[in-house]
Amino acid sequence: MTEPDAYQLIVAALTKVAPRKAPMVTQETDLLANDILDSLDVMNFLFEVEQRLGKKLTAIDETYNDFRIQSLIKVICAA
Repeated sequence: MTEPDAYQLIVAALTKVAPRKAPMVTQETDLLANDILDSLDVMNFLFEVEQRLGKKLTAIDETYNDFRIQSLIKVICAA
């Protein structure tokens, strides 16, 4: 998957989980620090990303805490 494809996947997942906030994100956005998602929304968002991707993101576990869009793109592209 290319980085632009990964970004579009993230935006699509955000649109489903937080439709009013999805248009506000850029590649520099931190989904938690910028109050785009709360902790429950993060779980729903990750589920949606994995569903759209068709596989589990093993790099993201209970200790993962970098929810910057740029970092998530790298994780998705490496999956």
